[in-house]
Amino acid sequence: MDHSRLWISAWVAAVAMLLVSCATVEPGVYSGGGRGLHDPHSGNNLQDLRDCREIWDGGTYLVAGPVAGRPGSRIEVRHALNMGNLAYNIPLRCVTEWRVVPADAATLSDNRRFLDIRPEATPGQITLTATTRGDSTSLTIPVLDPDTPNLYGSWSPVEAFSCAGEEMPSVVTMLPEGRLFIAHESLGNRPGEFSYSFDPDAGTFSMGSLTGRVRFLDEGRIVFSGIAFPGARPLPPVPPGAPPRPSPYSCEQEFYRVGELY
Repeated sequence: MDHSRLWISAWVAAVAMLLVSCATVEPGVYSGGGRGLHDPHSGNNLQDLRDCREIWDGGTYLVAGPVAGRPGSRIEVRHALNMGNLAYNIPLRCVTEWRVVPADAATLSDNRRFLDIRPEATPGQITLTATTRGDSTSLTIPVLDPDTPNLYGSWSPVEAFSCAGEEMPSVVTMLPEGRLFIAHESLGNRPGEFSYSFDPDAGTFSMGSLTGRVRFLDEGRIVFSGIAFPGARPLPPVPPGAPPRPSPYSCEQEFYRVGELY
């Protein structure tokens, strides 16, 4: 038996498998990922799913950090399976296919955990889809113009109370699809969900029937005016003879960025 020829054949096969994992089947379409690639999410906050057969239809999901990018930026992507009160990291070996649309807007890293937006990408949206044992899940990532302010992510107030004496939210988180989460420390930081819209050209911010304005001090600080976030509890009545309480809509509320929902 020629052991050297067997070793060479095995080496060639291994290289071929690696090339297949790195290459796209067609523009924007990637294989699940080859074995032996480093997975930064393996055992990091989430346990790995041991058996791919446990994946069920509608149980997989993708999350991105940050939730929006700009041309030339990198987005970290998590791929997980929801099982009751637990979530598990989905190993690359379980994934059949990844798809990036538009194909020329971004590339997926060899370990499929990072989406690199091309410097020449046009501002708009990128959709990433992962297919696992017949179950597909997609994530839409906004690509912002370099001059467009980024409202997405999580923000905390500079002051604990508004000028009207209301408890400020501990964290306000805004997602690209118009979902808004508001948490209060006195309520155990359990977030309530609302909807919002933002017009970056006009600087207007709407939440339900309320409309105010957002002013960006820099990339990490913003000021809301003309709008009041829901309080944790109703304020007590103003004592007799006391001056009237300022309207919460007259308050300016400054927030600073604390991170991305991930």
